[in-house]
Parts: sequence; structure tokens; C-alpha cells
Amino acid sequence: MSEDRTPARSLGGRFTEATHPVLERINRSVDVDRRLWDQDIRGSQAHAAMLAHVGLIPEADKDAIVAGLDAVRAELADGTFVFLPSDEDIHMAVERRLGERIGAPAGRLHTGRSRNDQVMVDVTLWLRDNLPVLRSALVAWCAALLHQAEHGADVPMPSYTHLQPAQVSSVGQWLCAHAAEVSAHVRRLDDLLARLDACPLGSGASAGGYLPIDRRLTASLLGFARPTVNATATTGSRTDLLDVVGLLALLGTTLSRFGEEIVLFLSPSFGFLTLPDRLTTGSSLLPQKRNPDGAELLRGAGKLAAGDFAALASAVAGIPSGYSKDLQADKEVLFRAWDRTVDLVALATLHAEALGWKADRLAAACTPELASLWLADRLVLAGLPFREAHHLVGRAVREAVEAGTDLHGGLSRVLDAQPDAVSDPDELRTELRAMTPAALLGALVTEGGAGPASVRAQVATLRASLAPRA
Repeated sequence: MSEDRTPARSLGGRFTEATHPVLERINRSVDVDRRLWDQDIRGSQAHAAMLAHVGLIPEADKDAIVAGLDAVRAELADGTFVFLPSDEDIHMAVERRLGERIGAPAGRLHTGRSRNDQVMVDVTLWLRDNLPVLRSALVAWCAALLHQAEHGADVPMPSYTHLQPAQVSSVGQWLCAHAAEVSAHVRRLDDLLARLDACPLGSGASAGGYLPIDRRLTASLLGFARPTVNATATTGSRTDLLDVVGLLALLGTTLSRFGEEIVLFLSPSFGFLTLPDRLTTGSSLLPQKRNPDGAELLRGAGKLAAGDFAALASAVAGIPSGYSKDLQADKEVLFRAWDRTVDLVALATLHAEALGWKADRLAAACTPELASLWLADRLVLAGLPFREAHHLVGRAVREAVEAGTDLHGGLSRVLDAQPDAVSDPDELRTELRAMTPAALLGALVTEGGAGPASVRAQVATLRASLAPRA
């Protein structure tokens, strides 16, 4: 397009020259927002019905618009809709095609609305359509984790702090920890859906309009409980989208941590887990390699939504109230984060379903010093203040390390040197000898802890938390 050609603008007579091709190319968003076509048509049909109801357009024009939009929807659904270079966005593409099909009545459709409120109703409808899909995917992931946790409730494994062995836990407790995070994301998603029950349409460009439209009717026709409260905030804010992308970022941290632990526990240094071939890959050079690429993608790609959130927050921060073109970036960021996250949740579910564990290797990793907390608590029950018990057990661990023995041997050396430290030294030695990994696991009594009964209670509670809200 040359700058001296006859202007060919679709938005009125204000201009005397055509948009510069560089600006036109950057300004065009239809390649991103075309996926909103169904929501755009639904919003336009509801808007036309409202306009006819309040007498702003003839009933016959409303009928022509609704029928014409049905025909445009069919073209978009079957892939026969032809996008033109002049289609700036999905809204203008649909309106242009509607005009080609029904003529003059199409010019009445945009009465009483702006693309600013139109895009917000489209995005809000899209979120209301798609958040339940993500919810179902999260529920499936959580259900897979809980199924495995139920079977792993009695399987001892070390728990870690600072990636150092801390105490005896269980496979069930480890999996419930991830399931609890996923369940929390489901509840956050439900909260988001509850807040997305206000209809943006009718807010206009920034401050409403002068025509007697009925925003409450439009909201009802589109399935919303009410219209949004403030027109300026509706069109110029992206708080709801920040909430959604923020949820995806939080979810990404859970995906990343889950992937990291699978990578870690599959490594020969741990050797705790197994995965089927379908979730691993080979090497182009090394014939022996069997790589956990899927888990590494969970670990790496899961972090990317945090960058998407930062990008959207940066686009929104610092702009004045009301709509600014900076906000056009919102859908690109949203859809990029959304598509990646949906794929990653599906991949995480496959891993959760397919995980196997090596019980012998897990039990062997529960070394004798992991009985240290049990021993300290046993001394507390015998009457010692916890700090004294902690000090005595710490000495026993040091003695074990220095003498090349285990905790039982270290405790014996401490008690031999200080026979009056406890009232029943022989009984204490006997009890400690009996504290196998399975016994230590069974002795855990705290609600929420790794005791088998607690893990099964966690499974039941977390399953119940996934039920849809009434």
C-alpha cells in the first residue's frame, strides 16, 4: 500500500490517507484473535436481540442479522470462511462478511457498542467456555495422583528437606503433596469462574453511551448474572486476564516441581521410579540412553507461564485508565500460556498414571538415621525436654558417623558413656532396633502426615475437594 493511494479504511471518514502498511501489519490481530469467532458471534446475536427489544433496530433487521451470523458461523466452523488482508481483527472480519451476506442491516449491528467492550465480552465468554475444560484436565491429573497415592500409602520412602534425607515418609504422602497443590488450583479456578459472571458488553469505548440499551438483558441472554459495574474499568483493565494467567503461572510451578522430582527420582543416583518407554526418548548418539524428556519438559516449560504473566502485567502497568492499544497484547499472551499449560497438564497426567516405583530401592534409602526424630520424640514421651532429647540424639548420630556404625550403635555409645541419661536404656535400644522403615511409617500419628491412615484420609479429602461447587 503506497501512502498516496486512495484511502481504504473501514472505520469512517475521519481520515484522508490510508494507514501506513507497517502500522497496518502490526495493528492487525486477526491471526491471534480469530479463535474467538464463536464467542464473537454469540455476543453479536445477543446484542442484536437486545437492540430490537429496546426498539433501536427493526425486528426484521434483527432477524436478518441473527440469521446472517448463523451463516457466517457455519463458514467459520467448516473452514470455508475466507479472511481478507483488510480484516484487522475477528470482529471486523465477521462484520465485513455479515455485510456481504445481508447488506444494509449489518450496518446496524454495532449500534451501542465498541470493539473495546466487544473484545472483552468475547474473551470473557471464551474463558467461561474453556476454564471448565482446564478444570476437567486438572481433576484428571489429581485423580491419577490420588489413585497412585492410595496404592503407595504403605510404601516407605525418604522425605527430604534441603534435598537431604529428613525422615521416613511414603510414596502415598509424596503423591498427595502434589495432589494437594493441584486441588488448590482447582479451587482457584472455581473462584475465577465465579468472578467471571459479569457481562462487559454495553460498556462502550470507555464511559458508556447515549442510547437506551439494556445491559441487563444482554447479560441475561449471554448467561451472565449481571453487567459489569464500571465501563472504564471494563474496557481499560485486564484484571481478570491477569488472574487467569496468574493461575497458569502458579499451575506452572506445580508442573515444574512435579517434573523435577520425576527427573530426580528416575536418575540412577536415586533409582526410585520407573516410566514406560512411551514417555521417554533416546539419544541420537548414545545407544544406551533412555531420557525423561517429558518430565524435563514439565520442569522447563512449566516455568514459562511466569514469564507470560510478567509480560501481561508489564503491558497493563502504567497505562492510563481507559482502553489503550497496549492491551491488544493480552490475547497473544493468554492463548500462548493457555495452550502450553493445557498440553503440559495432559502430559503430567500421563506421567502420574504411568509411574511405577521400586519398593526395595525406596526402603533401602530409608537409612537408620531417619529414625532420629522418632528417637527424640520417644525420649520426650519418657520425660526429657525436647531440647535435651534433640541434643542426645544429635550426639548419637555424631558417634555413629565417627565410629562407622548406625544410629543404634551411636545411641549405645552415648548411653554407655552416660548411663543415667534415660531411665530405661536397654528398652530404648530394643525399641530403636525394631524401628524398621515400615515401623517408622506406621508410627506416624499426625493428621496430614505420612502415616498410612493419614494418607488414606488425605486421599478421601482431596477427592471430595474436586467436586464441582453447588
